[in-house]
Amino acid sequence: MFLDEAIRQAQAAAEQKFLFRKIGLPFDYASQPDDFPSKAFANAKEARSNLPNPDGLGSGFHFSCRNHAVLFDAYLLRIEAGIEAPGDEAILDRLIGGLIRLATVAPKSFLVGGLAPDGRGFYALPRRENHAAWAFAVMRGLATAAIAPESQEKFRSIAGKWMERIRRDKFRLTAIDGKPAPGGDLSQPDPDSGPFLSALLLVAAKASGDDRDLQLYAQTADENDRARFADFAPPEGWSADNLPDLLWRQAAWALIRDFDPDEGRKERARARLRAHAAAAAPHVAAWRAWDRELLSLAPDFDWRKKAKVPLDQSPYGFALPEAWRRVENERSVETTLAAAYILLLAGDASLVEPFVEEIAACMGEIPWDGMLTLGALAPAIAVHARGVELGLWDRELYDSRRETASADVSFAAKYLEPDYDLENPAKAGHRGPPPGSKKQEAVRGEAAGQKKRRRRKRK
Repeated sequence: MFLDEAIRQAQAAAEQKFLFRKIGLPFDYASQPDDFPSKAFANAKEARSNLPNPDGLGSGFHFSCRNHAVLFDAYLLRIEAGIEAPGDEAILDRLIGGLIRLATVAPKSFLVGGLAPDGRGFYALPRRENHAAWAFAVMRGLATAAIAPESQEKFRSIAGKWMERIRRDKFRLTAIDGKPAPGGDLSQPDPDSGPFLSALLLVAAKASGDDRDLQLYAQTADENDRARFADFAPPEGWSADNLPDLLWRQAAWALIRDFDPDEGRKERARARLRAHAAAAAPHVAAWRAWDRELLSLAPDFDWRKKAKVPLDQSPYGFALPEAWRRVENERSVETTLAAAYILLLAGDASLVEPFVEEIAACMGEIPWDGMLTLGALAPAIAVHARGVELGLWDRELYDSRRETASADVSFAAKYLEPDYDLENPAKAGHRGPPPGSKKQEAVRGEAAGQKKRRRRKRK
């Protein structure tokens, strides 16, 4: 089963239409070039004023942190597995800068969910899914040989300050002004918030290397007879609407499975991973509800011209235009790929094999260059890379034939001048591997005529 051709198209679309390379972060929607950025995205002043709503829904960067973590995992996996195409490493370097920026732009180590096109504006409400996504990406970055030690050292420093804030707030996520955030109380020893807090503490312990941090993680994980590790499902079950929450729970459990030193807790994490995979499986075919006819609807993201609607009637705070049907249409694709990603995070090929043909059909038949939302597109790249890692498709893909889309600068990237990374080197990624690193040795091996890349082992 060969999916590389489809993934080339998905990568080109993500890199050219969604990724704002100058700040290393993606936007939620692909606007028309003439609409970027003033018509399509909220600016810093509007974000500070909670427009169009306090959560930033419809602003164009509400989902940036979560989509960024998926892209970071995808591009890192491609390099680790030896299936990277020309330009993938440059994109990963930008994503490293974006990961750092999410936790350093705001004061007092406040983690933002996304940034306005100026690289400074953000919304003040935190979300636990953003914290889980950021922690997942940071841990992936700390546990790989494919990223320069300089970047990993920045991750350690930033993660330490980030966790200091969470501890100071007694494991309750707060807004930028210190007020409690809705749904942000992670302190309760229950299975609802359990995996989120456990994963955050484990990442902090990995980042610091301090036994006291590991002891705090173990103490919290073992509290109340390991209640945080118990099974959990919402009363209505895992519907398509709450599948995004399930995805970041799965990512949290994957970190615990891979990095918890206690075998008993690891086994409980494996049980949760298998249960969540089973819950996601029924949603794998959701993409078949996607309607190709809606591709003809032109994007319309200028919420300023829409009628205002009370937040108790719509979380967006504005009347959704006709073109929004196209956004809603893509949620079926997003649901399928979220379900596939959840299955793959379980790390067991046998759980995925019954659904391989359905997942492959989705990735092979959706026109990725026509996607309007990154939430429907970013998981395709990660699902492909994790499927290659488990040997489910593209088993012999070690030399890509893709003409690098990374060589083409997107219209989003052209907006911000001068280059953010040049102006802010402390928050930039690191392009070059250090002397003697595994990455450099691999490059020398290729130059010597090595035809097949070795898989880079994670630490």
